[in-house]
Amino acid sequence: MKRLGWLLLLLGACIAHAAAQSPGNAPTGRPTLRVLLIGNSLVYTNNLPGLLRSLARAQDAGPLIETETYVMPGAELAQHWKSGTAAKALGRGQWDFVILQERGGLLACAASPAQKEQDTCRNSLRAHRRFAGLAEQRGARVLLLGTWGPDTNWQDNLDRGLRQVARETGATPVMAGTRLRAYEATSGGKPKSLFTDDSLHPSLPASLIVAAVLYREITGASAKAANLRLDFPLLPPGTRMGDNLPLERNEALNALVRPVTLGAGELPPLLEAAQPAH
Repeated sequence: MKRLGWLLLLLGACIAHAAAQSPGNAPTGRPTLRVLLIGNSLVYTNNLPGLLRSLARAQDAGPLIETETYVMPGAELAQHWKSGTAAKALGRGQWDFVILQERGGLLACAASPAQKEQDTCRNSLRAHRRFAGLAEQRGARVLLLGTWGPDTNWQDNLDRGLRQVARETGATPVMAGTRLRAYEATSGGKPKSLFTDDSLHPSLPASLIVAAVLYREITGASAKAANLRLDFPLLPPGTRMGDNLPLERNEALNALVRPVTLGAGELPPLLEAAQPAH
């Protein structure tokens, strides 16, 4: 009986080894970074987390990216903290990065001593500190995703506010809005190519620029042009959802997916736009 037990154990080990070496489970030799995103429609429009995953997957080398995303239309970070769902996900998971995205131009208030004392601004700063503190406890690096304003003056104030909040929380500001505005300026100042409505929801090219900016910050390398397989729902701004379920596990949305491939030839100007100003 003891000999039979050893034979069964050996057989099980052989089967497990064969399964591990099968094509469907072949090791890629590439590490995977786990990224938690918390925000609103500026994140879920065009499925920014999906674009980030696809961009990483398309590279010949470098880490893969796995995401979990908690978003609500028009949400402020204070609402996410009060809800508790995103904080629970942050507290129970092992994350490499946490990306926080505040509503629209709200963080411009942090650049103004007077506005900084208003309730909305105080609540935002408190939520940023709480999420950043929890992320630090979990050993995750916090990125503050900079949004975009309707004009240059607004953008300047927004960027100053973002940097101020980053200093107060120990987070890293990601100046995505600045990169979008710079691209807009070099392409003849045609906002319709970047934004789909007066609320400045991004077009697909704009979301791809933001994804490339985040990819560079997360991996430390610039993404290279390659065919992108979009096997996730490209969501419109008005999509209804709550934060009780991560975007990636929303079966009602994922059931609508029809995978498409975005050709590498369309990407170079967008990837170039994601590069930091020299």
